Amino acid sequence: MRAMSAEQGERKQPNETSGTTNPRPVWRRAGVWVGGVAAAALATVLAGTLTQGFGLFEAAVVNSQGEPVDVRVDAEARMDDVVLSPDATLSSSELAQLADLSAEEQVAWLQEHEHGAVSGTRRVTLYLTGNRADTVRITDVTSTENCEPISRGTLVRMFSGRGAGVESEIVNVDVGQGPSDSYVYDEIGNRKDYFPERTITLERDEEVPLVVDLVPDFSGSICEVELELTVWDGNGERRVLVSGPDGPFVVMSIELDEAEGEYGTVYLGGEICRQYVTATPDWSIRPPCGEGNFAEW
Repeated sequence: MRAMSAEQGERKQPNETSGTTNPRPVWRRAGVWVGGVAAAALATVLAGTLTQGFGLFEAAVVNSQGEPVDVRVDAEARMDDVVLSPDATLSSSELAQLADLSAEEQVAWLQEHEHGAVSGTRRVTLYLTGNRADTVRITDVTSTENCEPISRGTLVRMFSGRGAGVESEIVNVDVGQGPSDSYVYDEIGNRKDYFPERTITLERDEEVPLVVDLVPDFSGSICEVELELTVWDGNGERRVLVSGPDGPFVVMSIELDEAEGEYGTVYLGGEICRQYVTATPDWSIRPPCGEGNFAEW
């Protein structure tokens, strides 16, 4: 067997002028391999750097988008007198059906079937959650409202009286006289502004509940109410509007005895009379429920 020469052992490359092949030196092959490894390493480093950079950019976008505070609203079911529009009527069979229900169920039935509006205080709980990388602060809670006169048709009285106690832990907002600041009552019943002495501070994803009572007046109005939070997020002050799940909170005035003359019919039910009866002018002193028909006795 003929021995292979060193020149034959080299890989041949075409010669552009002669058409023959020239050997590629070993040092060139090694250089190409080293260069490829270096390029791959550099690409990996650059890819990691770009990924980290985009990650930081994405985090910055997430931390700055949306409102500085997320608000989840829980509105309690109301339990008070119910007003029906002039177009609504209650048949004798419906009155008998209501008599078999609890006071809470009566209110719910009148809302669902007769589109009744419930008077009195509306209690809502705001679950506030920080939505920034840095701390956010809530420095004020106020209200905006749009009110109109109550459409008085039928009034269903559910209670014969109301307590006068106050709860110091509850934040109150008045309804019926225009925008209102939030306030609380101290231990002896004195009214005090809730802000600016207090500040609600939230870290990212920290949740704090705030219970708010929307307290109506006696002006004979029904109002759509939104709450407005003043929030400081480190870059400036923001206003965050808060409504209920179905839109603005609906709050209706408590109807005084003097307003009953403007209704076509006033019934006594709920926790006053078991079977519904028509109210008399002095019903709050001597309810005309009849023997055995008192709901409370």
